[in-house]
Amino acid sequence: MQQYDLVALRSFISVVDTGSFNQAAELLNASTAAVSRRVSGLETALDVRLLNRTTRRVELTEAGQQFYRDVVNIFQSLDEAQERIQSRSQNLKGNLRISAPLSFGITSLNPILTGFMKLHPELKIHLQLEDHRTDFVAEGIDVGIRVGRLEDSSLIAIPITKVSAKVYASPDYLAKHGLPITPEDLLTHNCLRYSLINPKYGWIFQENGVERNVEVSGTLTCNNGNALKEAAVEGIGIVQSPTFIVGDAEEKGQLVEILSEYKAESFGLYAIKLSRKFTSAKVNAFVDYVKAYYAQ
Repeated sequence: MQQYDLVALRSFISVVDTGSFNQAAELLNASTAAVSRRVSGLETALDVRLLNRTTRRVELTEAGQQFYRDVVNIFQSLDEAQERIQSRSQNLKGNLRISAPLSFGITSLNPILTGFMKLHPELKIHLQLEDHRTDFVAEGIDVGIRVGRLEDSSLIAIPITKVSAKVYASPDYLAKHGLPITPEDLLTHNCLRYSLINPKYGWIFQENGVERNVEVSGTLTCNNGNALKEAAVEGIGIVQSPTFIVGDAEEKGQLVEILSEYKAESFGLYAIKLSRKFTSAKVNAFVDYVKAYYAQ
């Protein structure tokens, strides 16, 4: 039997995990042609077809499924062994892929990230700012930052802190449509909603320990908090938002807080990682740094 190397095996696993030669190539910092050659060479060495390739998708053959199950744990063990060696020193190396919401990344993440990078100058950070539900496996994400309510998931969520949220409207909107006095008054107003929160959840308020859930609606839903803020500034409607997004507009008088006597539900800030028994030293170090930053 011909010999094959770990690079070919890693390429095969990456193609399976991402479902694409193009995405695997991006993950491995290689060309698509190189990844394809490695997998083809692996198939030649094994004398078996591992993947069925079409113009639209890549699928495992029966033999490929068995081979993937057998070899994927080899790489997990190798990764864990490398991380354990590195964790004995503070000189973390390699790549760390981080995912975070765009609004949080722009307004709040920079001091955290730069402080962490100064502590670990040999670590290469790949930051993805995105406003969609991320496939951690397909996109090769090591750790994510999320704000809000979390859906049930196979991922592990580590609570970091609570983020204050308030309800805001522009002076022009209130002059035209009136001031809501109670949370239930929002039912007759145009409320701008964040689309990545399940619509079955309304806007939640606390009054004297009693929870009030108001199923608001409106003419705009969006997956980006800054876009919702700007729409509210322009008088389109009312927005419930984390204060880190709206703070500048409030300082300028473009938005004013409403319903302040009713405490809006705080948003959770979480670190998200893959649900594996072993967590890399890089991920642990980053999560610990974020926790310490907010603990201060």
